[in-house]
Amino acid sequence: MRRAKIVCTLGPASDDRGTIRELADAGMAVARLNASHGTHADRAEVIDRIHAVDAAVDDPLSSMLDLQGPEVRTAEIDDPIDLPTDATVRFVEGDTATPEEVGLSYAISTVEPGDTVLLDDGRIETRVEAVDGDVVTARVVSGGELGSRKGVNIPGVDLDLDVVTDRDRRDIEVAVEGDADFVAASFVRDADDVYEVTDAIENAGGDIPVVSKIERAGAVDNIDEIVEASYGVMVARGDLGVECPLEHVPMVQKRIIHSAQDAGVPVITATEMLDSMVHSRRPTRAEASDVANAVLDGTDAVMLSGETAIGDHPVRVVETMDRIVREVERSDEYAETREGRVPPAAEGSQTEALARAARFLARDLGAAAIVAVSESGYTARTTAKFRPGVPVVATTPRDRVRRQLALSWGVDPQYAAYREDIEGMIDAAVDTAIEAGAVESGDTVVVLSGMMTELEGTNTTNMLKVHVASETVATGRSVARGRVAGPVFRCPDGDLSDAPDGAIVVLPATFDGEFAGDTGRIGGIVDARPGMTSYAAMVARERGVPMISGAPLPDDVADGATVTLHADRGIVYEGDVTPREHQR
Repeated sequence: MRRAKIVCTLGPASDDRGTIRELADAGMAVARLNASHGTHADRAEVIDRIHAVDAAVDDPLSSMLDLQGPEVRTAEIDDPIDLPTDATVRFVEGDTATPEEVGLSYAISTVEPGDTVLLDDGRIETRVEAVDGDVVTARVVSGGELGSRKGVNIPGVDLDLDVVTDRDRRDIEVAVEGDADFVAASFVRDADDVYEVTDAIENAGGDIPVVSKIERAGAVDNIDEIVEASYGVMVARGDLGVECPLEHVPMVQKRIIHSAQDAGVPVITATEMLDSMVHSRRPTRAEASDVANAVLDGTDAVMLSGETAIGDHPVRVVETMDRIVREVERSDEYAETREGRVPPAAEGSQTEALARAARFLARDLGAAAIVAVSESGYTARTTAKFRPGVPVVATTPRDRVRRQLALSWGVDPQYAAYREDIEGMIDAAVDTAIEAGAVESGDTVVVLSGMMTELEGTNTTNMLKVHVASETVATGRSVARGRVAGPVFRCPDGDLSDAPDGAIVVLPATFDGEFAGDTGRIGGIVDARPGMTSYAAMVARERGVPMISGAPLPDDVADGATVTLHADRGIVYEGDVTPREHQR
């Protein structure tokens, strides 16, 4: 499976149900709605469409509503205006814009003479000359054409705006009413801003995790506390590249990704990843390298913005992104990077210690997957923190958690209903992994279980076990060690003349004689009688064949059916579950 996930921004080119389905089939895991555009009603309808597509496809598809936040934008205008270099322009709060006066969504009166005001991602640069109340006069240092509703950045200046605006509060209501999976918070400066967004969600009656967008220089300085307060973070390189010196952005990206991974928090790398594909059918080589480097850095997800929102061929862009990511993840360089940077477990956290152990246990045993049985998703996200070399199949009885885990690196989220006890939950989880095609019968899996609050009287926290992906048909006591697969041969009288070579000889509780015939045909012995000193036990030890005792085989296991005798564990499994490396 592809480990790094793909986030796609929906817009006029992609927000109909048919295209959302095509994007999901192409590899989209998270559908993002940008609240800076469109209406609240539009966003509510698109969230419903996302959920409808999620119900129709196999892999989970989650929804993320990205709040506009205290974003300063220029006024909405019908036709672009020209701001010539060396001209003087006034910035005011308002709805109109001319070459002499540009209306903004918020007053910027906290600036001082000498401060830089950047328009349209820095394409137009102005320098403040005077401030008179809410009117700011500036000289155009680098001019150009200014379109409608372009972003305004003032590096190094805190405009002291509320992180949650009235427009945001209505969008939060839309997210809560529509059961959106994530809310992305724009322009957060510190942990307090994250908590303010969380409070607004709770006040609206919701419980939606917050993904904090890192797009201010001050947020970079406070990255550790923001990561701690957030469900996830986004490296929003558009505004970040305007707020910070451009040459700083690559290393800032790496530091944010590493900080998030060390905390076990999902991180999205965003902005202009395949920007040329808004109109072109192929990306530039530099863009392909940009995506590859984000994946090598360890990002949980890569994001597409205008490429899928307004692009000419959004599905093709996702297919291209998918191919780039998969190619990187197949490389030796990627494996070396992943193995070379495994963060330590948080001090005192048993869950993290066991998740980290599961990572190395799966590697050393050659396991096919780690199966994380998780109610809240925490166990699965914690396992993803350590970037195991095998898929993390996360089973959860909560459908919303299943969708939210679509954002986490290397996690294959699946729904599995509650069972009566933890063993039932584990069996259901392994069966689900088989049905999903993540593992095959006979594969070894490492199972990590978190707390299941619905299992009355059961403490299931921090359980780690090695499991064979197959149904157990009998259990007993090991007499002679080993593992072997073969056909069932019931032998009530000890006569081996009709036994096939490698037979798993099954003895009833009434057997009290000796074998007649060639004992070299015996592959293993399953004795219904308990004990370690029987005649059959003596033969097993002499011939070195696996055997368990005290294990009556059910009548519904037919003669000739293949079973695996794992005498080390005292278990008989249905089918051939010998190690796959032995079969190749």
